[in-house]
Amino acid sequence: MIIRRFPSTALAGWVLALGLLGETARAEPPKDTAQVDVSGDEAAARAHFDRGVAHFDRQEYREALDDFRRSLGHKRTRNAMGYAASCLKQLGQYDDALEQYEAMRREYPKLPPRTEATVAADMAELAGLVGTLVLTGDAPAGASLLIDDRFRGKLPLDKPLRVSVGRRAVRVEKEGFAPIAMTVEVQGGRENVAELVANSRKGRLRVSERHNWPLEIEIDGKATGTVTPWEGLLDPGEHTVRLRGFLEVEALLSCDVPGAKPGEKREAARQGARMESGVETVNVRLYDLAEVVLGAEDQDASLKVESAPRGARLRIDGKEVGQTPWEGRLPLGGHTLEVRAKGYIRARQDVTLERRKQRELTVALDRVPQDPGFWTAFGTARGVGATAAYGAGMLGLGVFAVSGVLALNTSADLKEACPDNLCPPERDGQKERAHALGVTALAGLIVGGAGVVTGTVVLVAVRPKGEERRVRTAATAWKVGLGPLGLSVGGSF
Repeated sequence: MIIRRFPSTALAGWVLALGLLGETARAEPPKDTAQVDVSGDEAAARAHFDRGVAHFDRQEYREALDDFRRSLGHKRTRNAMGYAASCLKQLGQYDDALEQYEAMRREYPKLPPRTEATVAADMAELAGLVGTLVLTGDAPAGASLLIDDRFRGKLPLDKPLRVSVGRRAVRVEKEGFAPIAMTVEVQGGRENVAELVANSRKGRLRVSERHNWPLEIEIDGKATGTVTPWEGLLDPGEHTVRLRGFLEVEALLSCDVPGAKPGEKREAARQGARMESGVETVNVRLYDLAEVVLGAEDQDASLKVESAPRGARLRIDGKEVGQTPWEGRLPLGGHTLEVRAKGYIRARQDVTLERRKQRELTVALDRVPQDPGFWTAFGTARGVGATAAYGAGMLGLGVFAVSGVLALNTSADLKEACPDNLCPPERDGQKERAHALGVTALAGLIVGGAGVVTGTVVLVAVRPKGEERRVRTAATAWKVGLGPLGLSVGGSF
């Protein structure tokens, strides 16, 4: 700690300003106490004040501060507060000195002019010798903050902390954890940030069993080798906790056995019982204590579950436990099983477990009914026939389209070369070709139409029993005309 000694002339001015050298401050108590009513607190306050002044005059500021504080403990006076502030200033505790002056002004808002001027000057000087400190980083709630080994409050701080300028040792302590320590150079008149970094980044977990049974502890699925009750350090984050173990006669006779019927307790105690709790998830925070209380139950009953198909998801009492086949221990009594698999109807079943008996259960799932639909129908015999008919129809319509286009083009050429349908002999071959293309197009159209109609009739008319008809066919009429110069097609659907 840096201690700045102020000149004695400044102290003398302060003392004169307070009027501490006057008769009121230094007057001896009257010898005739019967004539003056002086309370015990007032007499003690005056005695400590006088001893404090004597220490102050000898520049024994630590001793003087102790006496002035004792005096204030008996009776609050302006003079004792002023002297205490001056001692703190001489000891280098500028932040405390400034707070002492502020308290003095609150309690005595109308100071004498000379005293007010001296207090204002001192406070202005102290403001430059004090900075504020803000803690960031690993600042655990509820921890004690010490500055230069002096307790300054509990975290989190409700406002920035005033700290005297200079190099300050900052330490954060919390029971059950390693302290966090650092140094910070505090500069006056500004905010100073201390970023705390814990060397051991741990949280603390406390585990107990509701019946005070000593059961083995599993954390994150691994045995710890410890029994309840237990408390220890863990990495921050979420952890799963479970209790399990076998209780002997003494433990069971001292407490009720969960799930036991009247008259079964002594028999269970005579043989002992296997106990297990559910899995509990707990969030462990840095430098904080998390606590979990688990209730174990008698697990001396086992269940084995198979399913058809295998690999189905299994839920017991609303909790996912894994895939089938599954085997495990459960509390005595009734349980509800739910088995699910993709493409199958979900199955629910109730089962009752008895002490020291294993139940084996096989659940057969029914497939979800499916509508074959239009495209699935092509995988049936009916679909094969419809596919063949539609294929022939598409081929015929293709021939019709190609031949028809060629016939139309050839007829257009003949019409241009043969006005009034009078064609020269050299055009006879072209006329025959146009006629042949027209016949081919007509044949393709007939085959295509017949294929489409046949395929539709097979899909619609020839349906399995109970299947609903979704498609209706209408009468199809075709009209085709063929002349030496062209081909005409018409129809209705």
